[in-house]
Amino acid sequence: MIVLRAEDVWKRYDDTIVLRGVSLNLKKGETKVIMGPSGAGKTTFLKCLNLLVKPDKGRIWIDGEEITSPKADITRLRQKIGFVFQELNLFHHLTAIGNVMIGLTKVKGMSKSDALKKAKETLKRVHIEEELWRKYPAQLSGGQKQRVAIARALAMDPIVMLYDEPTSALDPGLSSEVLLVIKELSERGITSLIVTHELGFAYEVADEIVVMNRGRIIGGGSPEELRNAKNDEVRNLLNKWNGLKDGVLV
Repeated sequence: MIVLRAEDVWKRYDDTIVLRGVSLNLKKGETKVIMGPSGAGKTTFLKCLNLLVKPDKGRIWIDGEEITSPKADITRLRQKIGFVFQELNLFHHLTAIGNVMIGLTKVKGMSKSDALKKAKETLKRVHIEEELWRKYPAQLSGGQKQRVAIARALAMDPIVMLYDEPTSALDPGLSSEVLLVIKELSERGITSLIVTHELGFAYEVADEIVVMNRGRIIGGGSPEELRNAKNDEVRNLLNKWNGLKDGVLV
């Protein structure tokens, strides 16, 4: 069952064409990874999927409903998509548990007691210990803050999770703890679309890896298929990434 579908998505900023007819399907329970060099259009495409960026052309469906339709209830449809930003975007005046609760009370209309219970359960899923629940973002490490951000998105019970380079601002030690959480969620069947620069992680977690360059999808396949890519452009990019320290694409 396809839960997220994008068809011929284009986006231009002034004279620069960022997306050139990108199409992608994401099936229920699937983990798909998007990789590509800086400027390939990965983040712009991800933001188009819930209309944080409005595409100039193309159509996008979430759970069978077209979010790009003029008649779409965008606020309702966005609740089906969990988005984890590379910038974290936590509310600095709220504790870790408050950050997770706010969407449940303000958007879903849950009672504070029900939201508190849900927030606790979700924070445990991302390995945020109870002693951290009442701490503010400034008191947390980068990895802890990113896991709180994942919990905040996950608590809304989305049908798909989108991750925009969730470890790009973290050092390797903190990066690994975030990647472990994302891997665990994927293994539990959480439908995920992940933009990442971590090639080793992509090979480990993805059902399919999609390679973007210059605003287009230029190839893709399973990790095994990608290791034996026949497309010259894809193979050249992979060879370059494989030569980088720790397999990290920057």
